[in-house]
Amino acid sequence: MIRIVGIQRNECPDLEFVLFQNQGTLRETLRGHVVMSEEALEQCDMMTYSHVFKEDEQVPSGMYVILYSGKGTPRWARTKDNALVYFAYMGRGRSVWNDCIGPIHLLGRQHSFANRREMVLAS
Repeated sequence: MIRIVGIQRNECPDLEFVLFQNQGTLRETLRGHVVMSEEALEQCDMMTYSHVFKEDEQVPSGMYVILYSGKGTPRWARTKDNALVYFAYMGRGRSVWNDCIGPIHLLGRQHSFANRREMVLAS
């Protein structure tokens, strides 16, 4: 279960980020998770105030994902204290979370009806 554990709001998109941690006991796939602000709901502006993870990266239990608002190359790296972190980027030219009022949400991915149907047929 991936959860938000920190947010760094900043006027500079390269310094602004949301920090996530896999707090479950199993590996979790990033693909399909959506991070969005309350502002996205109130303004009906999902393009500005949200991000959908498209990476098929598997996040091991206890490991971190840091999502920067700015541009960069996605990669796994180790911190100074040897923790494994996946660096992801929204590719935005301006900050996203700095001007948002209210909470930021992480929506987990769900299996679609087609996936469930295929699983049942394969049984």
